[in-house]
Amino acid sequence: MKMAEEDKNSSPLDEGTEIIAHTAQTAYATTAAVAAGGTAAGMAAGTALAGPLGTVIGALVSNKTVWKILVSIFLFCFLWMFIIANMIGIIFSYLGFANADSYANEAQSTQLTNIRDRVEEVLQQEDYKKEILKIINKKHKAVLKEIDQDKAEKYAGHELVVVDEYETKLKRNLGYYLAVLMMENEDNSTVFSFLGYANSLGIDMSTNLSSPYDSFFYEAAQTYNVPAALLIAMGKVESDFNPNVVSGAGASGIMQLMPSTAASLGVSNVLDPRENIMGGAKYVSQLIEQFKGYSNGLELAIAGYNAGPGAVMKYGYQIPPYAETQAYVKKVLGYVEIQQHQTSTSSSSAKDAQKSDADTEKLQTSYELLKESVEKHLDSFFDWSVTDERKGEATETIYCMEVNGKRGEIDRTTYEQILAQGGNAWQENRTVVSKKVEYTLALLLNAQITGGSGYQYKFVTNKTTFDIVIKLLEYLQKGVDAVKNALSTIFHWTDFVTGGSSGDSFVAGNIDASGDIITYDTVGKGVKKVVYFNQTEEPWKGMSYGSSTIGASGCGPTSMAIIISTLTGQTVTPQMTCAYSIANGEYVPGMGTSHSFPTNAAYHWGLTCERVGKDRMNYVVQSLKEGKMVVEICEAYTITGSGSGHFIVLTGVTRDGYITIADCASRERTGKVYSVETIKSYGRDLSEGAFWIVGKK
Repeated sequence: MKMAEEDKNSSPLDEGTEIIAHTAQTAYATTAAVAAGGTAAGMAAGTALAGPLGTVIGALVSNKTVWKILVSIFLFCFLWMFIIANMIGIIFSYLGFANADSYANEAQSTQLTNIRDRVEEVLQQEDYKKEILKIINKKHKAVLKEIDQDKAEKYAGHELVVVDEYETKLKRNLGYYLAVLMMENEDNSTVFSFLGYANSLGIDMSTNLSSPYDSFFYEAAQTYNVPAALLIAMGKVESDFNPNVVSGAGASGIMQLMPSTAASLGVSNVLDPRENIMGGAKYVSQLIEQFKGYSNGLELAIAGYNAGPGAVMKYGYQIPPYAETQAYVKKVLGYVEIQQHQTSTSSSSAKDAQKSDADTEKLQTSYELLKESVEKHLDSFFDWSVTDERKGEATETIYCMEVNGKRGEIDRTTYEQILAQGGNAWQENRTVVSKKVEYTLALLLNAQITGGSGYQYKFVTNKTTFDIVIKLLEYLQKGVDAVKNALSTIFHWTDFVTGGSSGDSFVAGNIDASGDIITYDTVGKGVKKVVYFNQTEEPWKGMSYGSSTIGASGCGPTSMAIIISTLTGQTVTPQMTCAYSIANGEYVPGMGTSHSFPTNAAYHWGLTCERVGKDRMNYVVQSLKEGKMVVEICEAYTITGSGSGHFIVLTGVTRDGYITIADCASRERTGKVYSVETIKSYGRDLSEGAFWIVGKK
């Protein structure tokens, strides 16, 4: 009875206390045994944990052979997991790429070349080129009109001079600029469609299905890079091609779009067959892109259309276990399979005709996508500003004759007639003051795609990446050439790498790689227009410079890029001067750029250079007035306020005796003027001097 009473009064808390106590005793016994020796520890652990069975376990644990086997198995598993995780890097090393940076930059260059070739192919069609130029010309004329209006309001008495970069830059390299525009601003799916490649899943887009709305399906297929057979199959299952059907849930039209989905896709009238099909195709394209990394990506895209992409992700990227969705996927794929069978039995001549038509359609699709991209980004093509305002003197010839005993001015034709008749007429020269205002109609499109550094191959740590690797290995079985072709036609370079200073966001904004033009009001022969680069802005900021970046340590090379580009008329970018610095041993890790760099760089690009100290400021000022430019190395905590030195460029002298500068780290400081004493105080106290005077030979 007493035992019964104790059992009756026992609580879960008491039982937990006993378990904790037993665990503590076990741990204590095991710890003590470990101190006594390995074998004893194994036995004690086994006995303490599981009685007689534990003794057996303890004996195994204390056996050195068993430990060796377990360690070997662990190391094998670890090595295998390491190989799998690093499979992308291993494959690309086999393909001959030195590292992820090498692959990423080569892939971007290859893609830009392919896009440019396709743009040129489109522009070879006169009708296509004429239409695209018509769009650009309309914007160009609108900007010129703005310039005329501004000139009339602010510079009515001035002669107008327009530096038109549409004529000097864009028209000469239209294909290249438009290729960069496409690569920077369009997503992967659009670019692949523009290039005429198979879509992300490698499905044949040629199809011969019959439908009352074939033309709309084909147009949507080409526009959004989705197989027409798939779209028609989905239209058949969704609505049996009834444009007026509305489901109980509110889905409408041939592709059964929900109101919210239709709105997000830009469909204003869901009952319009063309709008509805185009919206459905756009949604399918998005789903294909979302699930392309999975081996069953097509099925997931179809399932996502029916049940929503969230449901697909919820069930581990498998077809959701809904009877309706699973039946829907089977029906759609069944209709696609029927069409594929019909296509395979068609005649050879019919296939050739279809291929020719398909090529024509693909080129038309490329044109439509290019035209759409131009229209969409047209506002970022041009801008304008006043870049110079000046007065000048000119000699003007006037023609005179005597009229009623007085001198009168006549035109040249009358003058020549009077002379021919033996009359009295003469010429006079007079000096007139002319006023000119210069506007620059600037091209804002980027001149180049800038590669980057700091890329890493993706680790194979999820199913998406694993499936991409499996697909890559399938191509590798066909040979190196096959896989390299697939890298640019099936995959996108961002499928394999991550990080980098550029990545998907390597867009260089509105900074032209040829540099900005800044106008200065300087005296004498001083430089009036300077080619300006800013190291803190893309594309330069993230570019590597030795173990650092141009943004962090590239003030010296950027300053010299400003001077060299201005004085030589060449486009010498910070990337080029940094490359020269590294190749010439001028970059000092952890320190920046050597003081020997300005002289060597000037000589390399055919300029003169003389280094002087702070005691020769009069000579520095005189050199600026003669049209030379000066690099100054500033002391820490002076112009920048930071604890490191900084290179700036002195560009000229104003009428008031102040010095104008170009600071490659600050547009704000570039817009100011500084006294000679201030500039002198900024300079470092170096025995060889803080100033490099650079000029033309």
